[in-house]
Amino acid sequence: MAWSRCLDVENVNTKDFLVAQPLPVTPPADDSDEAIRWALQRLSQDVTHHLIAAQTGRLLMFHAGAVSHPQTGASVVFVAPSGTGKTTLSGLLGTTNGYLTDETVGVDPTTGRIHPYPKPLSIASGQPWRKIETSPHTLGLLPAHPQPTVARVVLLRRQADIEDQSPTVQHLGTLDAVAALIPESSALNRLPRPLHTVAELLDRTGPLARLTYREAGDLVPVLSDVLNEAA
Repeated sequence: MAWSRCLDVENVNTKDFLVAQPLPVTPPADDSDEAIRWALQRLSQDVTHHLIAAQTGRLLMFHAGAVSHPQTGASVVFVAPSGTGKTTLSGLLGTTNGYLTDETVGVDPTTGRIHPYPKPLSIASGQPWRKIETSPHTLGLLPAHPQPTVARVVLLRRQADIEDQSPTVQHLGTLDAVAALIPESSALNRLPRPLHTVAELLDRTGPLARLTYREAGDLVPVLSDVLNEAA
């Protein structure tokens, strides 16, 4: 089941997750593979939007993917706009680290604790605007650590036309870092002291690193080293 990682209500306190009331699911007009894929994609979008609304004013939320070190829970959050490789990177890193999410990272602003949202990964199908919602289990991704905490935040900037495959790293000062993260946040203005909250998170986790790269796979060694150092 594509959503199995989000349904472990027997063993996990649901307050640790980005949760909301169950959504009514409208069945597709027909039972073709294409109609079912479209319905699953729409369901994933709707669930994400409702979960963000449910946590507005409570969690610091970024448009990001995240994985956690399997032993320590130290986690790296990679913030980026849509279409820049977050899902690909989550899938690659998630085979050796705990998969937290490929879409929305919710962080307790006081403790830095991440509330996992291990949704199905939205895998490109080769058709414009059409993705296939794929279970983390099907992709062989490790389950999330029970207490994941932000260790580092990085900002991804994909440039397909660069010649060098080695990612470049630029550390941003606090003001530039906060300004860069604002567009990739959700409902930030609903938190008390929103800009201070972002700055305080970066104070705890280290300066924001902006990684410029060509392909998501090029980032795997870099972020693996970041996780191992944080652990």
